[in-house]
Amino acid sequence: MTRASMSWLLAPLTLLLACGDSGGASVSASDGLSDSASNITSVSESASATTPTTSGASASASAGDTTQGSMSGDSQSSGDASSGDVSDSASEGTSEGASTGAVASTGGPGGSSGGESSTGSGATPCQVEKTKIVPTPSDVLLVLDKSGSMSMQKWDHDDNPQTATVTRWYSLHGVVKSIVTKFNKTVNFGVKLYPKIDAGSYENVGACIVNPGVEVEIAPMNAAGVLAGIPAADFPVLGGTPMESGLKAAYTYLQALDPDKQRFALMVADGEISKTCAGEVYKEALGLVKTAYDMGIPTYVVGIDVDPMVSADLQSLATAGGKLNPNNPQGFYETTSQIELQDALQQIVDDTLSCVIDVTPEPSEPELFEVWIKQAQVPAAVNCAKDSGWVWTKPYMQIELCGQACLDLKKSGEVEARYFCEAG
Repeated sequence: MTRASMSWLLAPLTLLLACGDSGGASVSASDGLSDSASNITSVSESASATTPTTSGASASASAGDTTQGSMSGDSQSSGDASSGDVSDSASEGTSEGASTGAVASTGGPGGSSGGESSTGSGATPCQVEKTKIVPTPSDVLLVLDKSGSMSMQKWDHDDNPQTATVTRWYSLHGVVKSIVTKFNKTVNFGVKLYPKIDAGSYENVGACIVNPGVEVEIAPMNAAGVLAGIPAADFPVLGGTPMESGLKAAYTYLQALDPDKQRFALMVADGEISKTCAGEVYKEALGLVKTAYDMGIPTYVVGIDVDPMVSADLQSLATAGGKLNPNNPQGFYETTSQIELQDALQQIVDDTLSCVIDVTPEPSEPELFEVWIKQAQVPAAVNCAKDSGWVWTKPYMQIELCGQACLDLKKSGEVEARYFCEAG
């Protein structure tokens, strides 16, 4: 049997590779690997392909700067998941009827792995590998209102009447900084501002102008880029609220991104679309949100201390965007303080976390592939829109967790995938 080179990706998913033996015998990293031939290999996130030799010969897979040496039967490898010091040895005299396989163990955050059996497949594992990979990060574009009212109006930021109030922009900057820093590894962020960053207070000095494209393109690990691309917390932002133009530029950008990835717009506004901005029409903005949703780009809507007269407009936008706030009958995320704004964006970004996971390597026998969260097996689903479980989105390269299983993944941060194969 030839072991192909393996590569694992991104949030915590534990891979368990197992191949069964019809005779019921297994090889594990326990004391005294006697009367059976065993190849023990340490595998990291990048392991070169190796073909096991016949009984009595050793085989190894290189992983970074792996050093070969002797390893006793009762020891396991430990350390960082990307490298290890392991020796390969095979005892002579394979017992008749027992299978010869490989037990791969990896140290690191998840600890070292040992032989395990899946109750679901009924196969006895002869190869076990545990490592962490992550779901594919979602693309989230922050569509931020930087109109003059964001710096002229102040509100509470700490639920303490004894402290001074701060501007809405000061709070928004602080919350954005917190969110993009916390989710820097799991969400790809970008920014679209409306109006442009250097807009003045009147139309003849750019109050209604929205620059084409985006101020910060969506990219992995982009927290620093986001913070460098928006005005500072104490910057006196100015301008009107050209919401239609801002959304049009945002969706034009998002539609050009990879459609196989999850894409979201997160719009923040503290008021209605500016009637003084020529060409800005609320119904046109509403139509843009609905069209984007139909193209697979949902929109979250957050209101910053909005007037009750504006709530109906934001409610319609949230409904069209397909991402209603389950805790607000009006549908959008209504906030009246920095604490509420922090909670709203936290809830939204939690919701955007991906449940799509690349499966590497592909299982040789996908009918024996299993998915587990904690100690519970996740059932295979038929319809991801209706069922809880998992489905192949790209057989047999990618899966998606659905319904409650997706929520469980976001809560636990860990999934275990188990591979089994029939002996033969």
